[in-house]
Amino acid sequence: MAIDIDVSKTALLSMDFQNDIIHPDAALAQAAGFANMVEKTGILDKSAALLDKARAAGMKVIHIVVEFDENSPPMPSRGAFFKMLGSGGPTLQPGTWGAEIHEKVAPKDGDIVVKKAMISAFCGSNLEQVLRENGITDIAMIGVATPFVVEGTTWTAVDMGINCIVIEDCVCAGDEESHNAAINTSLTYLADICSSDEFVAAIS
Repeated sequence: MAIDIDVSKTALLSMDFQNDIIHPDAALAQAAGFANMVEKTGILDKSAALLDKARAAGMKVIHIVVEFDENSPPMPSRGAFFKMLGSGGPTLQPGTWGAEIHEKVAPKDGDIVVKKAMISAFCGSNLEQVLRENGITDIAMIGVATPFVVEGTTWTAVDMGINCIVIEDCVCAGDEESHNAAINTSLTYLADICSSDEFVAAIS
């Protein structure tokens, strides 16, 4: 579908592309299925190209990362994901390889890095302030995983009156069914869904 984008008022959020979450050498990435789906879908290469196109268009690029330390909220003990997260030892610890953004989609000069505390990019972060200070009314999202950071951030954003775009071929989940469920239920009603090609065409 054709999509209208005002580059000056839209930020591209690259979310949770961290080694512990997506790298094949990371236990969580393997257990959750994220590493397999990232490779299967090729979203790292697609996202890297998209990030460069957004930068070239003058769009604000914001990287969202999650880290767990003594200042983080207590880790929930219920839910399969949190049980998985707590079973493999320390994960997403500040200053570790696992918390680093994957080299293919690493920040470049002019990008902003925002640290969050849990699922939504707005949780425990200054993201809302960053958006307001830069005159951003719309956020376009790429990252892992569709039912977690993408959906969670969308719900929070729309409650704040922020418009959302999900770039479908630059997000994935631990399996195709979970990705499709998130896209076809809440996200299709809360955000505009487009492909990376459609997004690039709109900002070029």
